[in-house]
Amino acid sequence: MSTFISEPGTKLGGRYRLEDRLAAAAGWSAWKAIDETLARPVTVLTFAAGFPRIAEVVTAARAASRLPDSRLARVFDVEDDWDHAYVVMEWASGDTLADLLTGGMDLTGGARIVAEAASALASAHAAGLAHLCLTPDSLRWTPGSGLKITGLGVDAALAGITADNPELADTAALGRLLYASLTGLWPGGDYPSLPPAPTAEGQLRRPRQVRAGVPAALDEVACQALSLPGTAGDALTTPAQLATALHTAIPAVPVPPAAAPTRRDAAARQPPDNYWQRENAGGGRPDSWGADR
Repeated sequence: MSTFISEPGTKLGGRYRLEDRLAAAAGWSAWKAIDETLARPVTVLTFAAGFPRIAEVVTAARAASRLPDSRLARVFDVEDDWDHAYVVMEWASGDTLADLLTGGMDLTGGARIVAEAASALASAHAAGLAHLCLTPDSLRWTPGSGLKITGLGVDAALAGITADNPELADTAALGRLLYASLTGLWPGGDYPSLPPAPTAEGQLRRPRQVRAGVPAALDEVACQALSLPGTAGDALTTPAQLATALHTAIPAVPVPPAAAPTRRDAAARQPPDNYWQRENAGGGRPDSWGADR
């Protein structure tokens, strides 16, 4: 029996118990499952018998499993039997970028997440891997654990998506995420969680034309990543270039000034009234000084 039609409760590989179907398309399903051996949640992909891209998905999953970057959701296990194939991946908790944007996240915070994503994808491209399917749902964020990018290589293999220039394709996708972070609007095409960005004569309006308060430097980086006409600098064509540009453009977090000392603080730093008398008389700090305090 193909694992694609398995029901909740089905156990794969003697340890991965399927719980909830998260998504499904022609020939594959994504599940939340429990790894009963390690008692942890995982994401499991299963496939219908004869799904034509099983080999591509398995190859992409194995390649992703070798990347050490903790910001990229890990691949734990792969079964490549044609009739019973599955892929087990890290369960990425936290809010998606789409959740954060619809919840009113400040634009600088969104830009910082995209900068971190660009840095993580730069490391993936250095190892020869690309994402090619980045959306706001691909990025998850938790205050304690930070960024997690899901679907590296695997989502593109599921959909049969390729690119002649993978670095350029991922940079443009990151540019769209940055635009959405700055404006709360989605640049190009329909996206269910965000309203579409406005255009003028077939071109996207710059972020600063759409939302007041967007810093000029971040506006320029978004336009460079999306290759919009009228930008002052050269187009950004790799995730590494975008990461560098964003880290330069994002305003530094100000360090709060130290509070002025109060009279109580000053008094607490003064030695006892009889300390100097004892120092002069006894030639050193007496053992009983702590008790006197």
